[in-house]
Amino acid sequence: MTNNIQNEVKIGVHPNNHSLFVLRRTGILENILEKLDATVKWIDYENGASTAQRIAVEEIDFGGTGATPPLIGQASGIDLVYVAVSEPRPESGALVVLTDSSVTSVADLKGRRVALTEGSWHTSFLATALDEVGLLYEDVERVDGGDEALVAGEADAWIGNDPQLAELQKKGVVRTILPVNPYISHRSVWFASRSFATNNPEILDAVVDALQHSDAWVQENPREAAELIARDLPNWPSADVWEDVLKRRPWGLKPVTQDFISEQQRVADLLAHQSLLPQPIKVADAVLSPTAALGGQAS
Repeated sequence: MTNNIQNEVKIGVHPNNHSLFVLRRTGILENILEKLDATVKWIDYENGASTAQRIAVEEIDFGGTGATPPLIGQASGIDLVYVAVSEPRPESGALVVLTDSSVTSVADLKGRRVALTEGSWHTSFLATALDEVGLLYEDVERVDGGDEALVAGEADAWIGNDPQLAELQKKGVVRTILPVNPYISHRSVWFASRSFATNNPEILDAVVDALQHSDAWVQENPREAAELIARDLPNWPSADVWEDVLKRRPWGLKPVTQDFISEQQRVADLLAHQSLLPQPIKVADAVLSPTAALGGQAS
């Protein structure tokens, strides 16, 4: 990757990172970057699990996902660095089944079909939960799909995430088999290419600062934010559902803590042991010192 100072940052945006999805629509970052004579190029895509690979080919400099894509990226030799994390989001995900399902525990899933997005936080959650009861990831049949696969009977269980999870819970369609906690903390994670982060600290800090301001706006204006998101995702749940989702999750970026590093390392070791990562990794090697917008030091 070319090592040079940039005056443009390329940021990946997908619907499942709500912070970046909103930031892309507020103009907050553009206003901050203008003071640095810099600009932003937004790269829109659907599958957040591809974020690390997009960094690898220099399509983007910065992105946000759950905690699994950066693990896979680092294990694949992509030179990325963690920039920030959210607080845990225990209510935003769960392993669920239809209310009339005969499945009552994760052990019942052996040989059954689980709908999920491979390579996302779903992979870490499922592998960790199965390991807890002595099962391997390969002991279940994985189905590429979401809530529609569960409802259509194409899967016996679904690893759900908001807003679709919140909608089905509100309708009483699903029953929770396992919450994400205590298996994973289910945080949002923001990461960047090491080259971009180390050569452009002011621009990186501007991105973090903008995300902090945008997240604060969402927290203070959940209805307006919900309407903004629903407007641009017409085939997703309604603004009413989005408002509930935005109110039940934490907002704001935090420095990468030792607790998070330890959790990531535990998951990375499990995934590597089951050959779900191409090689073992040391998570701490990919941790960047906090930017000024995060106080300049980990807490």
